[in-house]
Amino acid sequence: MNVKARTKKTLALLLVALVVVAAGVAATVWKLVDSAEPALPTITAYAYGETVTVAPAQHCNLYLEDCVEHPLGELYVPAGYPLQLSLPAEISDAPWRMITVYGDTRTGQTFLDGQMFEAGAQRAVTVPSDPALQLLGVEIQLPSAVVDEAGEPIAHAVWAIRTF
Repeated sequence: MNVKARTKKTLALLLVALVVVAAGVAATVWKLVDSAEPALPTITAYAYGETVTVAPAQHCNLYLEDCVEHPLGELYVPAGYPLQLSLPAEISDAPWRMITVYGDTRTGQTFLDGQMFEAGAQRAVTVPSDPALQLLGVEIQLPSAVVDEAGEPIAHAVWAIRTF
């Protein structure tokens, strides 16, 4: 057997071994990804030079039973400064609602405001502010489109950010 034939045989064996190793790595990655828990979408909030990522505050069935609690997002937003929200496609591609709560800095009264957004209308929103009104919090609500086998809605999600 000459050197060229031996070299070809060695290269062929190395190639087969490389293909087997690559297939093993690919199978392992696929199994890990396939068995991973699905992650709930998060919202990114930005104000006054700070950013916070917010997971759903609650993920419940329609009757607010079997809720999974997550901590509220908190962000410093001085009166007069806006809050900017960035929503992933999982939220913005569906109809969603934003509820804002303001507090009068002089009287302490609170005011509630709400706005509905059509599916696909906006992926980012700026929550306005006024020097006389402190933004106290924002809630993003996603109505449920998930149904069980009987066609009943299963869950809805709420993302909440407490501002101070």
